[in-house]
Amino acid sequence: MNDFHKIRWFLLSLLISLLSACQYDLSPWETDVDCPNMSIEENLDWLKQIEQTRTPDHNYKVAVIGDPQQYPGDLQTTIETINELDQVEFVLLLGDLVETGVKKEFEWACKALSKTEKPVISVVGNHDALSYGQDIWLSVFGEFDYSFKYLGTKFIAYNDNQYEFENVPDRDWLAAQAKLELGESRFHTIGMSHIQPWDNEPDLSAFLKANGFDHMLHAHAHKFQYWQLADVGLPHFVTSETRDVRFGLMSVSPDAIKMEICDPECLPAEPEIR
Repeated sequence: MNDFHKIRWFLLSLLISLLSACQYDLSPWETDVDCPNMSIEENLDWLKQIEQTRTPDHNYKVAVIGDPQQYPGDLQTTIETINELDQVEFVLLLGDLVETGVKKEFEWACKALSKTEKPVISVVGNHDALSYGQDIWLSVFGEFDYSFKYLGTKFIAYNDNQYEFENVPDRDWLAAQAKLELGESRFHTIGMSHIQPWDNEPDLSAFLKANGFDHMLHAHAHKFQYWQLADVGLPHFVTSETRDVRFGLMSVSPDAIKMEICDPECLPAEPEIR
């Protein structure tokens, strides 16, 4: 074997060794996302363990974040900031974890979220449903619509992404979820979706109020908003994008729900009457 062939075989062997030793993506369209411990089910199980250490009249806080899709570094910083807030018992992440719905973006977000010391419960956003995002969401996080109870309050998460889905939100499902079960005692019914009521559904706030919802949480607008319709009286809180350190803080007691805007200092907020 002459020197040329020796060099060629050496380089080929080196390349094979390097490729076999490294992890690499064959395509951005893969759906096998590496995102441990971020499923809704796992985090609700974690939250249930926390609930078992509390009394029914316990007051607590919930961090509300959204739209970190272009800022995974800021998402990590925000999560680490929330870790330091002892009264915060869990985090609601209200959608748009990613920008284009591809595998690597979800893994960037999950890497940032892995720093959490509190349960993170996620709601699907419109950007999360792009490309293969819907398949990724269902396999990694869970259902688009779901609900859970915590210390006498029911939280109802629903998909209202009319860009990528048809016939959303599911009003029949929302009404059924909000309805009190036989013998049930409940302090609050809180709804959460990525997008606040659309202009093409001007009666949605009234529908939610009529079915027992007493507070709503959203994202999508990339800026803080807090409003209620004068003739309805249902508060809708919209959290900012997760850029720098910006998030909402919800205080829940048996008698009241109060909101703060953290940018990064947390200050009380009152809904604008529209």
